[in-house]
Amino acid sequence: MVSDNRDAAALDRLLAPASIAIVGASDNPDKIGGRPIHYMRRHGYAGTLYPINPQRAEVQGERAWPDLDALPAAPDLAIVAVAGEQAVQAVDRCAALGVSAAIVISAGFSETGEAGRQRQDAMTARARAAGMRIVGPNSQGLANFGNGAIASFSTMFLEVEPQDGPVAVISQSGGMCAMVYGLLRQRGVGVRHVHATGNEADVTVAELACAALRDPEVRIVLLYLESLRDAGALAEAAALARARNVPLIAVKAGRSEAGARAAASHTGALANEDRTVDAFFAHHAILRARDPQELVRYAELALRGPLPQGPRVVVVSNSGASCVLAADAAVERGLEIAPLGQATQEELGRRLPGFATTGNPVDITAALLSNNGLFGEVLPPISRDPAADMFLIDIPVAGRGYDVARFASDTACFAQAAAKPVAVVAWQDNVAAAFRAHGVAVYADEQQAVEAMAGLWRLHALRGRTIPAAPEARLDAPAGARPGFLSEAASLALLGAQGIAVGEHALCADADAAVAAWRRMGAPVALKACSARLPHKSEHGLVALGLNDEAALRDALARQADTLAALGVDDASWIVARMQRGLHELALGVRNDPVFGPVVMLGAGGKYVEALGDVALLMPPFAADDALEALRGLRIGRLLAGVRGDPPADVRAVAEQAALLGRYALAAAGHVASIDINPVLVGAQGEGAVALDALVELSEGVDMAARRAA
Repeated sequence: MVSDNRDAAALDRLLAPASIAIVGASDNPDKIGGRPIHYMRRHGYAGTLYPINPQRAEVQGERAWPDLDALPAAPDLAIVAVAGEQAVQAVDRCAALGVSAAIVISAGFSETGEAGRQRQDAMTARARAAGMRIVGPNSQGLANFGNGAIASFSTMFLEVEPQDGPVAVISQSGGMCAMVYGLLRQRGVGVRHVHATGNEADVTVAELACAALRDPEVRIVLLYLESLRDAGALAEAAALARARNVPLIAVKAGRSEAGARAAASHTGALANEDRTVDAFFAHHAILRARDPQELVRYAELALRGPLPQGPRVVVVSNSGASCVLAADAAVERGLEIAPLGQATQEELGRRLPGFATTGNPVDITAALLSNNGLFGEVLPPISRDPAADMFLIDIPVAGRGYDVARFASDTACFAQAAAKPVAVVAWQDNVAAAFRAHGVAVYADEQQAVEAMAGLWRLHALRGRTIPAAPEARLDAPAGARPGFLSEAASLALLGAQGIAVGEHALCADADAAVAAWRRMGAPVALKACSARLPHKSEHGLVALGLNDEAALRDALARQADTLAALGVDDASWIVARMQRGLHELALGVRNDPVFGPVVMLGAGGKYVEALGDVALLMPPFAADDALEALRGLRIGRLLAGVRGDPPADVRAVAEQAALLGRYALAAAGHVASIDINPVLVGAQGEGAVALDALVELSEGVDMAARRAA
């Protein structure tokens, strides 16, 4: 993570070095050690180059040096393009000479296994101790087309001509970095930063994202990630992006178990639980793309105008069939096709032939062939309509007789004046090229265009969330606590103290106390054995429900006592809990992720919670409204709203408890490993929700806190 101003300055120098040494420099521009020199001479790098090659006096027209020790001064950056142990020695020598940063292109480190990881870690530790940062190893390099510092050997810069622009592409994978760059350039988008971090022994994608966001010319940042080890730096990048109103869009690969294994073999990356990644991205307003192609489609639309301020799309086409397809695609992705206002439709009626459709979608029909100015006539009045947050212009066919250049010019002028997202669907290359030449985002079909619109609407909505302040103070662990599970009674007491509503219950030492508690409650009760050694009671038959007479209660307790004796549990007591009625069983929980910290789970509960998996994850702190939205988005959400005569459930009460739990999880993160509250029984609207069972697990941090206190 970027921890202080010195680290930030070092990263800034990494992207704008005043001098660069190339260890393993080659006179051949097609060799790994020769290509960066070729690129920098070609793209106007104004700094000093120090090719290191003991066999040559000159490399590609630059004076060569026999070794690093012969240099007149320590360079800002060194590119290490030698193999094996030579690479390790070069890194060590750079660190000793005071080089600010090194890009280690060489492979053969953590991606090869444990021995390679140990060699990588040791090399990195020595460099960091000397104050030097490392990119890589196994890195394709960094490229800044804003200043010509192309410290990369990527072939793609020869295949697709570079052009400086407003985009930063930062990737763990060199191949994906080059691919995203190439896809952007195919669409006519200029790219300034193209950086590949490789194994991330030290410098991460997130840190380079922070550095790129300090470049005022960057207007969008695109990331490709295979693992996330430094959530703090990525959260910092997200905060910088939000402050600058720069979209931060990421592909996080390794969604599946197989994908995670492949990532580990590729860059030595560690796997992250995918739903937790989703929760982290949503919390920090990072838009997640499925793949590099979708990443680029999002970027093209985001670069052409502001984010949409609402979900309503107006479709305009010269084909009724395209209108239908576009409307279907929009609704399937949660967007709206709202009818245009009466005044707008009347104005369109005066401009369009009588057989045209003026509602939404707007079918301007084949009249476009006889009146090439129709786009320019119908788009302005539509833009003023309250139903219009975004525009999709669908041209399934155009050719001889169609003034495509005018269509594109009129659309571009309209997009600039409307200051709203405009996407064009055009599968014909010449039509697409005409629109792109005027700076309009173009997609091959309705699905792609609508996905881009829906994605940017999600990003806007995420940015509009108000995130509550995190708790300022850390909570101490319960007195005398030790790592491991608390009993159910202790778990309920701890959560009740934090404001979580718990069901009425009593802790009893024997049958007499249990009977007395039942009589006080005056209702059917549940009897549950209670011990920290029994986190899963029902598996052992240690839960009895619906008990409502003394004999049944005593008999159930006696049977449970026999089971406890057989299990060797001699410290148990019993919980007598009032049986309660409600509409639905939900669940709340917390996991303390080693990378992301506390994560709150909420969703369908009961004994099938794991089998159904109908849960959402949220990153605290969050507001009750965020939890409410998450609940409504689940499969059970429609049931909670009330169906077939059932009243709506009090989901607000559950959402408020989830927000409370998130705040507690943050404050207690030093000693709480996990929390399971299942079931949370929710009643009808206004009746609240109560936790009927809970299990809190304390982490090793409890022991550390106890030792500090001692």
